[in-house]
Amino acid sequence: YRKRKEAEMVQWREFALKDFVAKLLPVLDSFELALRAESTKNLKQGIEIIYSQLMDILRGEGLEEIKENKKFDSTLHEAILTEKANKPSGTILEVFQKGYKFKGKVLRAAKVKVAK
Repeated sequence: YRKRKEAEMVQWREFALKDFVAKLLPVLDSFELALRAESTKNLKQGIEIIYSQLMDILRGEGLEEIKENKKFDSTLHEAILTEKANKPSGTILEVFQKGYKFKGKVLRAAKVKVAK
């Protein structure tokens, strides 16, 4: 029974991963096109398309960006730096790295600079 359950789990994971990888193939195609770009303008456009495609796929799987609040929230943000500023204490001054939630749970906290 245990071996059968383990085999079913492996099979289920492979099926789920296969579906996800198939969704990424158009992104791979766009990378190939961008790499063939002869101008930096076309390269930039290609990268923007790739970013958009990838974000659409990840959002469809349950990923969401943590919205930029102006107030620090330790459940959503990681304070990398603090700085004296003419703003209320706890105000986010700068976002160094975006944070993300997956299916409503924090996957990665946003790395921010906060006013003292």
